[in-house]
Amino acid sequence: MRSNTQRRLLSGVLQGLAIGAALACSTPAAMAAVAGYQSQSDFNAAISGWSAHTTDFEGETVGSTYPAGSGPAASGFTISLSPSSVDAGFQLPAVGSGLWTTSGANYLGLDNADTALESGDILEFNFAAPVRAFGLFVIGGHDLVDIQVGGVRLTVDGTTLASSATPVAVSGAGDYAFYLGFASTDGSSFSTATLSIGDGVSLLPVAVDDVTLAAPGNRVPEPGSLLLACSALGLAWVRARPSR
Repeated sequence: MRSNTQRRLLSGVLQGLAIGAALACSTPAAMAAVAGYQSQSDFNAAISGWSAHTTDFEGETVGSTYPAGSGPAASGFTISLSPSSVDAGFQLPAVGSGLWTTSGANYLGLDNADTALESGDILEFNFAAPVRAFGLFVIGGHDLVDIQVGGVRLTVDGTTLASSATPVAVSGAGDYAFYLGFASTDGSSFSTATLSIGDGVSLLPVAVDDVTLAAPGNRVPEPGSLLLACSALGLAWVRARPSR
């Protein structure tokens, strides 16, 4: 049996934990401070030792489409075209094959004739749990190295990184690959990323491949798990309160 003093001490500790958990559950996440990378090797160096998962679409059936809010199985993210995309309401993100890409044969494009995302499209990624790093390859034609340098842009928490004038890989047949990635520099995390393509006027077909999510150690608990933990702490404090 606990003495009244022990009960009061335990109640105080649990109350402090419950208050702290409530603040964590109710306080909006601050904007992440992130560093941008245009090289996969530099990005990989920045996340060295972290838990990372890369989706290369090889396990997906060619032609599979992703309605808004859905995504590849076990990828940790969902994808959708922004309502302002030129293809919103007409095409869906889809697994394509037939274009040159950075790994395997499959990639992420649209369910259109050329299986590619188009100029004016805005692809939104939403993560099942907050991450500390996000990166991907963008594959396109010669326009990305001359008249539309910087034509593809990745944005995380208000910070935007444009594709470089120098590709990181080439097919030798007029195809070019570029890397875009962000990693947190202050320990904070983020839950969304946006890929914007072209200016909506000029032609700029591109594909996406090798999408990587990373965070130190185990993945951050999903919001539902965090809410459950907060509720449990609150209940434990109520039960431990000394009766009057």
